[in-house]
Amino acid sequence: MKLPGVKDPVAYFCAEFAIDNELPTYSGGLGVLAADIMNEAALEHYPMVGVGILYKGKEFLQHITGLGREEQKDSEFDHDTSFLRPTTHQGKQVTITLEFETTKVVVKSYHIRLSDNTILFFLSTDVDGNPPEWISDMDALYRGDTDSQIRQQILLGVGGIRLLTQLGITPRLFHINEGRPEFLIWEVVKNAMLTEKKTFQEAWIDAKNKIIYTNHTLVSAGNLVYPKESIEKWALPFAKEIGVDTSNLIEGGLASDGNFNTTLFALNISCKRSAVSKVHAEYAKSEWPNYEWVYSTNGVYMPRWQDSDFRKSELSDNDIWELHKFKKRELMETVIKRTGFGYDPERLVVAWARRLAEYKQPKILLTDLKRLKNILSNNERPVQLLFAGNSHSGDPHAISIIEEIIKIFSRELSGYAIFVPNYNISLANHLTSGSDVWLNTPKGNLEACGTSGMKAISNGVLNCTVLDGWTYEVDWEKIGFTLDPTNVAESVYSNLENEIIPLYYKRNEEGLPTEWIKRMRASITLSQQFSTRRTLAEYKQHLYSS
Repeated sequence: MKLPGVKDPVAYFCAEFAIDNELPTYSGGLGVLAADIMNEAALEHYPMVGVGILYKGKEFLQHITGLGREEQKDSEFDHDTSFLRPTTHQGKQVTITLEFETTKVVVKSYHIRLSDNTILFFLSTDVDGNPPEWISDMDALYRGDTDSQIRQQILLGVGGIRLLTQLGITPRLFHINEGRPEFLIWEVVKNAMLTEKKTFQEAWIDAKNKIIYTNHTLVSAGNLVYPKESIEKWALPFAKEIGVDTSNLIEGGLASDGNFNTTLFALNISCKRSAVSKVHAEYAKSEWPNYEWVYSTNGVYMPRWQDSDFRKSELSDNDIWELHKFKKRELMETVIKRTGFGYDPERLVVAWARRLAEYKQPKILLTDLKRLKNILSNNERPVQLLFAGNSHSGDPHAISIIEEIIKIFSRELSGYAIFVPNYNISLANHLTSGSDVWLNTPKGNLEACGTSGMKAISNGVLNCTVLDGWTYEVDWEKIGFTLDPTNVAESVYSNLENEIIPLYYKRNEEGLPTEWIKRMRASITLSQQFSTRRTLAEYKQHLYSS
């Protein structure tokens, strides 16, 4: 198959794409961002092909038992009966192969066409006859030992290029998100040596000039390090194929400690390096000072995340408030369906929801339980706390955090705090439109960007946030509320007691919180600065231009 009318697309490689709520090919914000960019490209008819991996979703669903323990259940998503389509050519499903010294691996492809100019491919080694370890690699995103992780990265990078080559798709640029797709340079170099008769050095320089790298986090979990010997083992067959030493393929990633650093490799094989917010670029320059950095702050795809009614400029105060109350009731009904517990939607609703990681400080709100309980359970001005977040397969500590939070919610904070399980795209849509306050409490200097708060402001949900990532770029006066990063818990409590709760419950003679609504309007207006329309425009200007 070829993309009709598409000429010289950008190939957008990422380990995860949250393109659909049920498709188990995402873990968190990176996947949502990647899918939002692809959707924006489709809306604008911009030539772009995405390449990801088709995971099966083992332990993809979060379930909370009656005893408050987290269990992981497998996704029931069936790739073969879904909206995905097998990638075919002349009536036959396209397959490619990855060959190693004693192993031949068959790779199949599925895809979803987002527009005539935009298509997203998913690769899978879940093929009968493949070695069992390659089949089990498809179980779930980010799982597996060192060899498993490297195999998945070879599948994404090398396999992705082989698929595009077989389909006759010739990208003018390769945009890699985080380091995982970076081994694509091996295949790009090989193709240039074979088809253009270039030397290895010429082909490497040529490939580098076509690769753009975006770093999405400076947290160690997103910047992988492997023993040199592990990378050498997997690089060997590719080195033999083009007649070079393995050191030629991996030396750009060798750090001073002798290990292979994926971020260092990505920096050295790319011609442009970008960060995902202004402050993240400053962190990146400090961490990697020998490289030039540009930044484009992430955005969200408005048709996906903003309720269409909030796009109307002529809404009265009453219109906005009635629409917001409707979204609040929708959220409450979703919470009841997921938990069996309800609450009065007239309460001030405060939400904390994101992938659970220690640096995001999920337990910071529980520092002073007595004070928090007094805040939530005030009979005249009650507050409902909603909490959601999935544990990461690579972070077993997150499970204990979830169970501790649930235990506290069911005892000390019963009736005013609910943990809502299985945080996914659908739940995120309800939370970012049906809450009143979006709470963001990360440790400073670790949140590269964050986008959930962007989704919230697009629906008039007010941010209460530590300044980090994208929130550094906003003057929050008369829009939201900021937190002291040196004393987050105290700052949350005092903001709730002295500003947020009084403002929410202050009503005019018609029963409208007019000052609150002013901030809702300001938030909705602000959200236009943080859309993928702006992000993609900046990509075109700073990353995709010659």
